[in-house]
Amino acid sequence: MERLCIYLTYNKEKKIHEYIGRALQALKACGVKLCLVCNYDQIVEGKACADACADWIFYRENKGYDSGAYKDVICSYLGWEEVGKYDELLLVNDSFFGFFYPIEDTFRLMEETDCDFWGITGQEAGEYRNPTYVFEAHIHSYFMAFDKKIIASEIFRYFWEELEYPRNFREAIVRFELEINKRLKENGFRGKSYIDLFQIRLKRNENPCYSMSSELIRRYGMPLLKKKAVLIRNTGFVHMLETLEYLKEEALYPTEWITRYLENQFYVEGMGKNVCNSLEIFYQNHADIYIYGAGVCGRNLGYYFAYKGWKHKGHIVTDKGTADIPVLSLEEAEIGPDTGILISVLDGAVSAEIAAHIGERCSREQLFLISDCPAVRLPE
Repeated sequence: MERLCIYLTYNKEKKIHEYIGRALQALKACGVKLCLVCNYDQIVEGKACADACADWIFYRENKGYDSGAYKDVICSYLGWEEVGKYDELLLVNDSFFGFFYPIEDTFRLMEETDCDFWGITGQEAGEYRNPTYVFEAHIHSYFMAFDKKIIASEIFRYFWEELEYPRNFREAIVRFELEINKRLKENGFRGKSYIDLFQIRLKRNENPCYSMSSELIRRYGMPLLKKKAVLIRNTGFVHMLETLEYLKEEALYPTEWITRYLENQFYVEGMGKNVCNSLEIFYQNHADIYIYGAGVCGRNLGYYFAYKGWKHKGHIVTDKGTADIPVLSLEEAEIGPDTGILISVLDGAVSAEIAAHIGERCSREQLFLISDCPAVRLPE
């Protein structure tokens, strides 16, 4: 099968990171024609790897997220005549670590599957909030493949020609990922995900990339880990830590790349030289640590402390009646001049209110706000 892969990458450093190079090399080794699209003006570091793997390299303004880049390549940079030469079109972005297992095995399995388009993962129907947007079950677009029938179809061409560049992350999901799934299904094309082959049952709104990464990688051979699964806000963060240990024990991947991403998400500008783990600096500068909050982020910070071998004196909450783990009220906490308090709230405004409230007991230098970490903030 002749495959064309359009691989999209973006980072502020304008760098082809090692994990990107590994993915490109694995795809190239399968005989895939590679079109690398950089949503920046030049590659500052890693150019040799890009040149060795890519058949084409295009640079563009960071406009329209992934789908804007795909649209430009399909409709303009390469054009429909070139795209139409291939048996399968892969649209891939740099939002994952991998591959942990040979990607050719995944290709082979999906070739034998009765479908017209496929991806690595998908999710059940659900809804977004604020405002509410209901969506159907769909294939995720970070790694998505389309066969020749779809490539040659009018519906596929019309979709890309008419696509408006998304202006924010939510529009990127709705206009591309959800809409292309919907259009193709409405026109009789059949979609499958790699994990569908194992008849995994998902709950409404459940994204398996985050909720069950360890099971998917260890038991079912999913070849990658989403980078967002590594973030402290991920509901399945503890499963990611299990995955990290498994990959390390089995020597399936250079886990230092994942660990670096894990640690650097806690960087706060000005707290440490360059990008680093500012939380570690904060931890080392205080004799005792409390975690304020016992929600998803607060619990995950507890798991992270255990992973690091760090100690903390417990979770502080505003309302003890709503917590289902052992917690303390602010009045019960023993806060001295060497105590540090980690506020595990993602909303910057709410976090600031909590900091002002705690400020009656300690100085601002004794507080670390997770909401101050740019990498952890929710996308707009």
